[in-house]
Amino acid sequence: MLADMRWIAVLVALLIAGTAAAQPVQFDLKGDVPVGKTPMLKVMASEAVTGLVLDLSRDDGKAFKARHPGLRKGQSVVLPIGDGAPGKMAYTGSLSGRLASSKAAWTENVAFDTIVRAPLQIGYDADHLDLDKRTLQFRPSRPPVAAEIEVIGEDGTKIGQGAATYPPSAAGDWLAITWTQPASKRADVRPEVRVMKLVLRVEASDGTATRVELIPWSVTIDHQDVEFAVDSATIEPAEEAKLDASLAKITEIVASANTIMPLRLYVAGHTDTVGAGATNRTLSRARAKAIATYFRTHGLKLPISIAGFGEDVPKVTTPDRTDERKNRRADYVLGPATGAPPFKGPYLRTRADWKPLK
Repeated sequence: MLADMRWIAVLVALLIAGTAAAQPVQFDLKGDVPVGKTPMLKVMASEAVTGLVLDLSRDDGKAFKARHPGLRKGQSVVLPIGDGAPGKMAYTGSLSGRLASSKAAWTENVAFDTIVRAPLQIGYDADHLDLDKRTLQFRPSRPPVAAEIEVIGEDGTKIGQGAATYPPSAAGDWLAITWTQPASKRADVRPEVRVMKLVLRVEASDGTATRVELIPWSVTIDHQDVEFAVDSATIEPAEEAKLDASLAKITEIVASANTIMPLRLYVAGHTDTVGAGATNRTLSRARAKAIATYFRTHGLKLPISIAGFGEDVPKVTTPDRTDERKNRRADYVLGPATGAPPFKGPYLRTRADWKPLK
């Protein structure tokens, strides 16, 4: 298992002669911080001291100095270390001051390491996921050393897992992780359970880790097309049985998957190539709205979004200005309630304005 990201208590190495009891101060280092924060050294006075100076040199050659006028016995102060630059750093130097009681000067040599952890960001898109080959490619913002993946099915069960380690790699490379899906021994688990969610955990070389949830799940509803008359968005009575059958399929899928993740139905309307492009866009959107409204008024409760693709995604390729009834239709896809509409292929090459059904 990968080590969880956590705060690490770092002990200061005091390079001094004599016993610890002879020293007027004690130390506590907060040396492991996220980016945007600065490591800190807490100085606690065992007896009253004045004129504190923390004088440090970093392994990259930079020098830092912090001052404090003094502490009474039992008081403490937090002094900054460095400038918050991300990465691992080593410091050497000294903390000096005077004893308030005798004015005697004292110096303690110090040496310690710090780390400022930059956040680890993970890039992902649908084009880099192959569910058939059970492979996900992801793009980390910094080179990772290891990753784990857990695969959740649409019935809520874990159906696969995988792990990978990586050699030193430039940030921004696409890296792959695969998973296995053992054959289920449970009679109540269907072998065709679809992947609902991927949980990816990635760890960088400095121990920083991040966890992301990816939702590749979507279902294109297999259905008989409702075919519209030329220049019409009216659902003819003879076509309603097709919609009723489609609604039954949608309802069945929602019943099993909606408890795992909120869902949305996407309805994409289309036209044939008769008419102007802009007119067909408007007409196809009206057809999508007619079908979505039918589903809503017949009991479908989940959110519905609609878009019109005009003549740009035909089912049957035809010359321009061709009356083709099979292209006067709509497609239905179930997907996550949030995020991008789960359409691929020619849909991605066609701009569409998805709007929720009011």
